[in-house]
Amino acid sequence: MINDGVLADGNAGEKMKGGCLGDGSNWRVWAVIDELETNGLSASTPDEEFTTITSRVVCVLKQWANEFAGLQTWQSLLNKNALLHEVEESIVALHLFQTWLDKRNSKSPVTLVDVCCGKGITSLLASFLFRRELYQVVALDKNASINWHHIKAANMIAANGRPRIMIWGDTNLHEIDALVERLGAIGTTLAFIGIHLCKNLSPAAVGLANNLLGVCDFLLLAPCCLPRQARNYAKFKYGPVEGQRFASFVIPVRIHESEEDRKLRLEANARRANAKRRFANMPCILCDEIHPIKKCSLLPCDESERFEIFRRAEDLSPCWRCGELGHKKEQCQKGQDSAKPRLVLPPTVEMDVATIEKEKSLFEGYCNLLAKSIQLTDVKVIDVGMVNSAASLNNSANHDNWNAERKSIYIVAVASD
Repeated sequence: MINDGVLADGNAGEKMKGGCLGDGSNWRVWAVIDELETNGLSASTPDEEFTTITSRVVCVLKQWANEFAGLQTWQSLLNKNALLHEVEESIVALHLFQTWLDKRNSKSPVTLVDVCCGKGITSLLASFLFRRELYQVVALDKNASINWHHIKAANMIAANGRPRIMIWGDTNLHEIDALVERLGAIGTTLAFIGIHLCKNLSPAAVGLANNLLGVCDFLLLAPCCLPRQARNYAKFKYGPVEGQRFASFVIPVRIHESEEDRKLRLEANARRANAKRRFANMPCILCDEIHPIKKCSLLPCDESERFEIFRRAEDLSPCWRCGELGHKKEQCQKGQDSAKPRLVLPPTVEMDVATIEKEKSLFEGYCNLLAKSIQLTDVKVIDVGMVNSAASLNNSANHDNWNAERKSIYIVAVASD
């Protein structure tokens, strides 16, 4: 597992001779460079819009290819099958990010957060392209076993003046409360980029950005496969099956919650958790293991000492009704009408997918609906016309291929200065 803030002493390694890696001359990165130089992006958006950023990315790719092709550390990135696909998506995202940077009035430092980063191609490109503009890059992903050796190696390149890439492995995007605290502690303006966020990860990213209003000033999302609720709607509308009418079409999205309200909610839910615990399931005050205090092998023989220990343990046990310390359930004077404190949920807005019936495609309708839940000031849904292998098989998005536009539509939201 990669720990928070660990840059690691990655080694670039040596080029393998006579092995499967060879000198790297046949690695896919060279084909990607040739494709971008020859044909540019596979997008219907006017080429000149992406010309500058594409040229800059090609220069970075050439640097990587010349210096790292053939190195085992970089093989999983520079020779991966989907490299062109991921580079193209990153080019669009980084162009929109550059546009926001150029329009900013504030010159405060920016931390770019690569949400669900995967191999980290966007993180790496950003660290090479935006040397002066970025304070650091945070690459976060739930999967802690991803091969990030190329990121560690890049962080070790001397005298480059690039922002460091901090790897946050084992990071669950759905744990919004923990991430709000962790990201807020960085102390800089935050910018989020999330590419290919599958299912409910896109709504989770929106909820995270909403709860970091005033800190997160830029959000870019490229949603991927549709959430279960949207697929439920598609099946019901275009091919209902028995029982499908009872499926949920509603997606909850977290909205902004003040720091004080969040604190009160977490405290209330902590009391609820305490109220649900039983004495036998609490750590023993003598040995810290989980068992009833009366069964602890460390209990003294003296009866008065044992009585005092039992009294202390009871004082440290929460009330089973209200969850607070200092009294028993029988002594509880809380006026609540439930057997234990009620669960306090964070504020949300409900996205009803069934409201997108008149949209020309399910995927575009879902993106437009998701955009409405974003609480940043200026929100746009942009279709860059990127060619998707799935869409190419279907000249237009249709009801049989709900995800056909997933490489083409980007949601961009920025805060006003």
